[in-house]
Amino acid sequence: MFRLAHVTDPHFRSFEGAHLGDFLNKRAVGALNIVVNRRRKHKMELLEALGADLRAQQPDHVALTGDLSNVAIEGEWRQALRWIGATGSAPDSMTVIPGNHDAYVADVVEKRAFETLFAAYQSSDLPSATTSAATYPFVRFRGPLALVAINSCVPTGDLGAWGTIGEGQLARVEALLRAPALAEKLRVVLLHHPPVKLKGGEERNLKDRAAFAAMLARAGAELVLHGHDHRDETAKLPGPDGRSIPVVGAGSASYAGSPEKRARYNVYEFAGGRVTRVTRAHDEARDAFVEARRETLG
Repeated sequence: MFRLAHVTDPHFRSFEGAHLGDFLNKRAVGALNIVVNRRRKHKMELLEALGADLRAQQPDHVALTGDLSNVAIEGEWRQALRWIGATGSAPDSMTVIPGNHDAYVADVVEKRAFETLFAAYQSSDLPSATTSAATYPFVRFRGPLALVAINSCVPTGDLGAWGTIGEGQLARVEALLRAPALAEKLRVVLLHHPPVKLKGGEERNLKDRAAFAAMLARAGAELVLHGHDHRDETAKLPGPDGRSIPVVGAGSASYAGSPEKRARYNVYEFAGGRVTRVTRAHDEARDAFVEARRETLG
């Protein structure tokens, strides 16, 4: 049995190394939101408890699908790297992609700040899959899985949280999913935004989700994992062989809200032709992460 943990939207909080000039842009609004809202809703102690539970569960691999930061400050990402180190996850046992908060302002995207810091967690096992100017998509072979990692995040230039994959990246994703090297693997697609509309208005959704769905209908995949909405979500997209492709979102790793949304992550157990999702969530009364749900996906 191979076990893949899916953690998302931790929203690490640290202004270490930041300067006043870093906030003369959209970050000023984001910083105010941290003070008024996010520091109350996202608790760093829950992240520490989740990290300890992750160590205890010892999955074979971890997928971290974005929003490691709040306002794309390097100090937030450094805090994330320290947390990753504390979980005992080496770069070959964790895959990391950005979320919309990691693409909060244009300059960090242009400088590829996120990709520079997390390069070791984004190495591709098919180097020819990307051009020299494009990190995404990349693929990593782990056990029976081929993890196909996509970047759906762009600096929006406004207060929206929408994303887009783009025609070029979609074409590269399709080529990867069809590649002979993936033919005997279970293809697990990782992205931050839900590829179906599940919550809210268009200001926070994936703009080219119809194009993504059409690509999957042609090329296929066995599982799609995402974050972004801070809640457990399940949907399906049609595949090329008439079978549905499960699309599963996980709740935030640091959220301090009601029991059904409180800090959580999923562990996927791949055994033969069966995929079982195990949700581990923080139980406030016991102050511990416990198994909250177990279900077979197919």
